[in-house]
Amino acid sequence: MRLKGFFCVSIILAFIAIIGLSFHIALFSTSYTATVDRVVDGDTIYLKQSVLGTTKVRLLAIDAPETNYNGSAQEPWGTEAKNYLTQLLPSGTPVTIETDVAEKDNYGRLLAHIQKGSLNINREMVRQGHAVTYYIWPNMKYFESYRRALLKARRDGFGIWNPNNPLKELPFAFRDRVSGSGPDKFTGDYFSKIYVDPEDYKQISIENRVFFFSEEDAQAAGYRRK
Repeated sequence: MRLKGFFCVSIILAFIAIIGLSFHIALFSTSYTATVDRVVDGDTIYLKQSVLGTTKVRLLAIDAPETNYNGSAQEPWGTEAKNYLTQLLPSGTPVTIETDVAEKDNYGRLLAHIQKGSLNINREMVRQGHAVTYYIWPNMKYFESYRRALLKARRDGFGIWNPNNPLKELPFAFRDRVSGSGPDKFTGDYFSKIYVDPEDYKQISIENRVFFFSEEDAQAAGYRRK
């Protein structure tokens, strides 16, 4: 994500917290119309038209099993997620692209919720057990809706939650292991507003997790250390 944008948002949120005003993240969201070109994996697509200077879109607030990360994959879950997203978004599908506070990540990909008619594609991927929620502050739109989708998928044993063949490692943890890097994001609980150090992320339940790039971000968002 763009550091300048995060710095500005941190200052704004800290100021609002100090003066006691309520703050609505949705005020920052913007929508664009576009057409799907192709699906890369369970949480990444390409558009036929450029939006904000890029055609590559990372589905916001979700994380799907990897099909190819540094030569390693999470199979069969990665391919299943990609295939399902391809069914939902075949080439030529018109969609609405909705961004949040931070519109791009540090790879230059557009971060977006994707709407196909009345169907929220990001939420549908979670609801069918093909992805988990993956919220990184300040992009918090639809948190409780996506959380409910995750809880239902897990309860019903869909996809990665299938008790006969569950996903053994969450996608972000898989990437950390394959790349040889440890956890690097502070992790907060959306409801209790406490946060823990990166290596202690398992203390926060999956469905309640909010990740922060720095401890300062967590504090600016109103979280306190456990």
